[in-house]
Amino acid sequence: MSTEKTIYPELSAETIDSRADQLLREFREETNRNQLPVPVEVIAEQYLGYEIEILDDGLFSDPDYLGGIIFDKNLIQVNAAVERHEGRYSFTLAHEIGHHVLHRDIYLKQKDVDTDGGMCRETGEKPVIEKQADRFAAALLMPSTAVADVIDAMDDNVDTKSVAGMRMIASRVIEQGNFTNVSNSAMVNRLIDLGYAPDAIYQTGTAHDFSRRVGSTPWWLWNSFWKLFQRKRRRKK
Repeated sequence: MSTEKTIYPELSAETIDSRADQLLREFREETNRNQLPVPVEVIAEQYLGYEIEILDDGLFSDPDYLGGIIFDKNLIQVNAAVERHEGRYSFTLAHEIGHHVLHRDIYLKQKDVDTDGGMCRETGEKPVIEKQADRFAAALLMPSTAVADVIDAMDDNVDTKSVAGMRMIASRVIEQGNFTNVSNSAMVNRLIDLGYAPDAIYQTGTAHDFSRRVGSTPWWLWNSFWKLFQRKRRRKK
């Protein structure tokens, strides 16, 4: 909506990734916790001072409402249904942390035009700030340098012929990089964002994903793109 664009400006993907990297770097410097997976619960509660509330009533009786943040009360709310799935739970927390980093100061200056905070709903067209928070969450949970380290260590014999193939690659990155608190779909989407799969289709985590091909590029050309990208990365090292 137009008022949202006035209040919350557009941010480039590079800016959002940089803000996520900055938060993670400052957290690690202060706490000396450098390991993966990124401990988003600790960041939210102990580092940023938010209380996490798990709910299954009110708005959260609707499974489409995943989480919300109330800046004035330093409160993050999470749907109880999300808590049972570690990947979705971690991403929801990271998403709300994204709102804190990207939108809190703007909101507090202009809160007369909004409610206490914001809610993340899974269905429908997402507002700009929700897309920004999603990008931040992915960057926080799956830092680009950490993902690159895993990709660089992998051999070139990867299957990029299908969505199932991309999911296999994502599984390998998760396992080898210890990204154990993210879902397979989230990792596939992060690989797309980082340019490892430029023609791939973003995943939703539903069965519908498996019925779709990865773009329209022939599998042999896809494999060539991947190998060329790998060789370029290694020459830079």
